[in-house]
Amino acid sequence: MAHIKIKIKIIILVTIVAVAIFTGCLEEVVQTSTKLPKIPELTEFFNPNITEQTLPYSKASGSRVCLVNYKNATDPTWNELMSFLEKDDSDEQPYIEGSFVCADFAEMLHNNAESSGIKAAFVGVDFVVGEGHALNAFNTTDKGQVYVDCTGKGFHPPVSPSRISQETDSYREYHHFDYSSDKIAYVVDGKEYGSISIDKATSPEYWFYEVYNQKWDAYDRALEAYNSDIEEYNKAVEAYERDVDAYETAVGGRTHISDPEEYERLNKMYDDLKARENELEISGCELGARRDRLDEWQEELGYYRWEPLGVVTEVDGYW
Repeated sequence: MAHIKIKIKIIILVTIVAVAIFTGCLEEVVQTSTKLPKIPELTEFFNPNITEQTLPYSKASGSRVCLVNYKNATDPTWNELMSFLEKDDSDEQPYIEGSFVCADFAEMLHNNAESSGIKAAFVGVDFVVGEGHALNAFNTTDKGQVYVDCTGKGFHPPVSPSRISQETDSYREYHHFDYSSDKIAYVVDGKEYGSISIDKATSPEYWFYEVYNQKWDAYDRALEAYNSDIEEYNKAVEAYERDVDAYETAVGGRTHISDPEEYERLNKMYDDLKARENELEISGCELGARRDRLDEWQEELGYYRWEPLGVVTEVDGYW
């Protein structure tokens, strides 16, 4: 019995020691674990409403285009899209080769639109000749798909209309006009890439671009003819003024001319001058009316237009 009691005491002692050792280790682990940094919640790293998409397009820096898409972004109406574009400042960035190019603009506009709740796409376009181009697309709820090109100043400057007389309001307004680079783009395979400033575009359909271009061509022809007629009119006025000076010199301030032949000659000069004066007045009124019509025409079309970039061969969109 004494032998059994000794064994029991030994077992109890070993058990106590083991528990002490295990408890000490456990306390050490617990103490050590409390010193570890707090693990952030998963929501701090992941937002289920936002996703990123890397595209096979390079920006000026050499990095890939990265689209930030918002799950709650929706398709806008045409007017909502126009309002957003007017407020967005993507087009105010200067285009600088090697620093900020069309892919940068398209990425910026896309991400700005998505963060504003407007669903947008990044679009890459290839041409028959020359380098490709990047822009954006939106699916409007009332006018369908709309292409938008916000590439800023320095890339593709607008073309002014034919020279107009410097006395006209159109000339003065054009030369003090700070144009916007926000444009509605017209993209169709096999056709030229066209664009119209957002303040003059009322439809995203390609036929609208074609009609707009035809109006511009007609306006340019009418303006060229007007300028030519203005030059002829000014020459006629100058000739008339020279003849008036010659007549006044011949009269010499006299109110009575006794020589019948001289009187007849001066009287004929006077009658010719009056007839030409009437003709010039009529021509001047006609030219004034034509100028007013041209001003109205230009107000409809704008003070500049954008030349096409090239014939489209391929269009890739990423939503």
